[in-house]
Amino acid sequence: MAFSQPCPNCQYIRKETDNAPDWQCPACGVAYAKAMGVNQRLKASGRPDHQIKNQYGKRTGLDWVLTIFFFACLISLTVSFWASKQLPKVDAIVEEMVNEPIQQPTRTKPFDFDYRGEKYLVEPVADYELWGVVVTHNDITGMTDITHTEDSVDIKDICVVWGNNIKSNDYRDVSYSSGDFTCFFSYGRQIRFYHDKLSNNHLLSDSQKVRETIRDVQIGDQVHMKGMLVNYAWASQPNWKRNSSITRKDTGKRACEVVFVDEFQILKASNATANMMFTLSIWLVLLSIVLKLAAIAFAPNLRK
Repeated sequence: MAFSQPCPNCQYIRKETDNAPDWQCPACGVAYAKAMGVNQRLKASGRPDHQIKNQYGKRTGLDWVLTIFFFACLISLTVSFWASKQLPKVDAIVEEMVNEPIQQPTRTKPFDFDYRGEKYLVEPVADYELWGVVVTHNDITGMTDITHTEDSVDIKDICVVWGNNIKSNDYRDVSYSSGDFTCFFSYGRQIRFYHDKLSNNHLLSDSQKVRETIRDVQIGDQVHMKGMLVNYAWASQPNWKRNSSITRKDTGKRACEVVFVDEFQILKASNATANMMFTLSIWLVLLSIVLKLAAIAFAPNLRK
């Protein structure tokens, strides 16, 4: 049976020709039952009936504000995520990025070092220096990396390009991604891209300052590092060893460089603002969800 009384919200009386559902006012769109519930609570509180519409309108307005806030945060998250993955254009590349890696025989003897309760045995292979643009890196704390943990001695794997690869914007048309220990790349058209001007680097260090800088590295950063190519093993498992590649021309699972880093610099950070906005947007999206849930829980008539 259609609601025959005046709408508790706007006082509109239904007509037989109205097409709105029986439970909804054709004029203002409110649900009769919700509006009557507000009416009853207001009367119980001793407030005048003319405050019904004002209170109902305020709650609907708050619902709109929270919804708009959520979607604004979601858009900000999406845009900042996209911006944080952009690689610098050629005119933004610092001069040192065209340098080739420097690899020389080392005089450093095997040594060991401790990291988070584990001892590691290190066998130096060559002194090494590298300049490069970070095109992708793994995330040892991410859910997709099932191999590493926060205690892994591999602080981060960074995949970089240098030299002829960054003399044109073609390198920005390549698709890059990181696995737990690997760097993948692909491109769909004929471009100037040199496979031996790219390397994936497993980074270790016994310096807290160096480790913190490496953890801060993001896609698009232009970096410089000095150290050694090394093979290493857990002291508790000396028969297992991770070996470093010693050439940039190899491919496959054993083509990665293992670098014990003594010095590490971010010469130019390309997406600092976007990365900051991405982190902030994550927290704002979570906040907007909490606010929305709180509003529903504590204001049951928030929505029509």
